[in-house]
Amino acid sequence: MWPYMMGGFFNGYGWVGSVFMILFWGLLCLLLIFGIVAGIVSLVRAFPGRGSRSGEKTTALDVLHERYARGEIGRDEYLERRRDLEQ
Repeated sequence: MWPYMMGGFFNGYGWVGSVFMILFWGLLCLLLIFGIVAGIVSLVRAFPGRGSRSGEKTTALDVLHERYARGEIGRDEYLERRRDLEQ
């Protein structure tokens, strides 16, 4: 008797209604998680971290110095590019 109370078995939709309900709430939860992650990422990108020099403009020469200090380029390439930038 209890399956037929309050609108019947799953409110008259049978097992299909429960599947759609699970899919709906699952997608809603995924969208909520995606929104939270996107919000956190946008906040992190909006506020520069401790590694960047906020307020200062980075020049090409600064980038060249950093790349040389990290070992990305060799001494000869560094001197050649520095000479080109200082002209």
